[in-house]
Amino acid sequence: MYDGDLYVWRNLMEDGTQCLGDEQYLKAENYYVQGLLKAYELTVPEIVAFTLRLLATVRVRLGNFEFAEEGFKEALRICQELHNAKGMAEAWAGLASISVKKRKYQEAAEEYEHAISVYPKSSPRLRLGMLYADLGQVYAALEEWNQAKKAYAKALELCWQYGFPKGEAELNVLSAELHFRLGEKNDALNKLKHAGQLFAQMDDMQSLSSTLQYLALIYFDQNKMRLAFESQQRAVVLSLKYDSKEIFSESCYFLSKIEQNLEDFRESRYYLELSILYYPEQNLEMALRYQSLGGLYFLLMEYAKSEIYYLKALSLFEAYQDSLRISEVYEALALLKIVREQNGLINFQEQAEDRSQLHGEFTLEALIRLAEFYEKSHNDRDALECYWKALKRARDAEAPTEGIEYRVQQVSKRLRKKK
Repeated sequence: MYDGDLYVWRNLMEDGTQCLGDEQYLKAENYYVQGLLKAYELTVPEIVAFTLRLLATVRVRLGNFEFAEEGFKEALRICQELHNAKGMAEAWAGLASISVKKRKYQEAAEEYEHAISVYPKSSPRLRLGMLYADLGQVYAALEEWNQAKKAYAKALELCWQYGFPKGEAELNVLSAELHFRLGEKNDALNKLKHAGQLFAQMDDMQSLSSTLQYLALIYFDQNKMRLAFESQQRAVVLSLKYDSKEIFSESCYFLSKIEQNLEDFRESRYYLELSILYYPEQNLEMALRYQSLGGLYFLLMEYAKSEIYYLKALSLFEAYQDSLRISEVYEALALLKIVREQNGLINFQEQAEDRSQLHGEFTLEALIRLAEFYEKSHNDRDALECYWKALKRARDAEAPTEGIEYRVQQVSKRLRKKK
């Protein structure tokens, strides 16, 4: 072995590992390929096997599973010939990671079990703990709960014994999820509380925020709304500072649900409006927020605003062809109409500007369906307004207008007869 060649190989591997850590996978692959060529020149099997494993690892990240599998298998073969137990364990773990990516969880479990069975006692215990943690997640995916519990327990023990609080905290969260699935909610709460303490001690506020939300979810499920509120309110404060806008929006959305269960509808509306403000897309999730806000305004007896948000929700549900939600909104609008008529609260002129602005966001099909809904509800005035908007939209798009014109005529006749 030449010291110069070894020096070149070592530098290539360090550069590749740096790129791997920075998620620059193509650059990492390039360095590792060069490193592998140099390793073959050095003719040292341990170095070849080590390089093969790292190259295979980055190829897993790139989705090149076939080449990655070949690399891990070749590394495993070399390590078996050398009786290199640590190398064998890492090669088995690499093959397991490919099986997980392919959703072949039974194969992954067997490969992780192989990795653990050959892992040498003289090697770092924390790495063994991570293998147990990965095995636990695979068993959880297979819904083999007792096996998952055992694996998590072993991983937790190793993290605690060898002073890895971040791993201990994360494993407590994983264990809590498992307990929650099994209906062992008190055990789940205890795991999450301990995880929260560890994250707070490490000043990992982002993870603490997520853990608090898990706590709030379990309290919510147990109908302990005041405890759920306290946990989720802390999570919202942390989420605003440390999480993305979308996660903050989700946090506010859940807090709004808790407030609604506590019958504090004004606070619930406040957090729901915050959720809408920070949610980045006009999609089904936004539609659900609009639908919820329409319901809150209904409970607060602000019926004009309730209708506006129900119509915003309807527009998005129509765009995504969510027939179940469309029906729910139609039913809500029908109930809203009945309540407003009974209370003498209809004021069409007052809402004309808001409704006109809202209709501008509708698709042609949505305008027609909304008009048909108003017809069925015997609300000819709103039906005619929607048909006129649809007619204008169709003409602008040079689409057929005969059917819409016919409906305009029919609804207009009914309105004249009423007068």
